[in-house]
Amino acid sequence: MTFPPSAVPLFVYGSLRPGMALWEAISAHVLRSRPATLRGRLFWDAGGEWPVLVLDDAAGLVRGELLSLQPGDAVNRVIVDEELLYGYDARWLPVATDAGEHDALVLVWNRPQGLGPEIAHGDFLRATAERAAAQT
Repeated sequence: MTFPPSAVPLFVYGSLRPGMALWEAISAHVLRSRPATLRGRLFWDAGGEWPVLVLDDAAGLVRGELLSLQPGDAVNRVIVDEELLYGYDARWLPVATDAGEHDALVLVWNRPQGLGPEIAHGDFLRATAERAAAQT
């Protein structure tokens, strides 16, 4: 017999990060959050609004958070309705934290269409702050 896990590890690098647009949709279900990284390349989407992650082992680091989420329908709805329907793929991948490497669910972009400019430093929070500062 299989029981549901006590927590679902999810690596977030964009709109699901603390303080970003979709954080409130999942924050009540977050048991723990800690900084994490993953090898890859981060781009703005073609509309210049959201980040998309492209896997690339030879690339730099994408910065984000490793969340431990309570499993359940509310979290599933956010991931499916807000992310997978927009074209992301869900993959289990190793992410690095100060405490070592952990397997986590990661939402990745798996096609060349829909990519805007690269976020060279791999940090959406920083890129958002830089963009806001440039507009003032």
